[in-house]
Amino acid sequence: MSRFTTRAAATHQPCRLHSPHRLLALLGAAGLLLGAHSSAHSQEFSRYLQCAGHLQADGKTESARLDLALSFNSRTALIQGSNLLPVGERMRYTPTPMAYTMTYLLRPKGVQALVVPGWFENTVLVKFPNLKRTNQIRLSINRSNGEMEGVVLNEEDQNLASFKMDCQSRSEAELEKPKF
Repeated sequence: MSRFTTRAAATHQPCRLHSPHRLLALLGAAGLLLGAHSSAHSQEFSRYLQCAGHLQADGKTESARLDLALSFNSRTALIQGSNLLPVGERMRYTPTPMAYTMTYLLRPKGVQALVVPGWFENTVLVKFPNLKRTNQIRLSINRSNGEMEGVVLNEEDQNLASFKMDCQSRSEAELEKPKF
């Protein structure tokens, strides 16, 4: 037997690595991995929050709402509905034992154009002329009682407005079904 010939080849026995049972086991394992990936992808968001409350600025108060979908794997929050933030945008959040904290940055410091053109005109912020200087929106959601507090800041981190909301946790089954 040469040094390049396997013992199975020298004795004319079929190689165990290429047996039909081993091939079926490998295909089954690959199928399980693909199924787990698609299952994890379909369950990207594991917590849904529906929040409603009020925004205060310039001595006036307006109603505000924010619907978020939270992903624990990637620590992102998807804005599903809001009259305060642009729908469809994502924010990174930091979970602590007490709160979820996140910041929505509209534009980098020194940039005059909004990152999401046309978004500002469809929000409650347009009712307050002072809020056209908005640079970022910071918010924190208390994990024990569901209270959200937030601030609207300009480039100099000056407080332009504040808001408070009550948030309710919803499961995917409790959400309104899409119409199409």
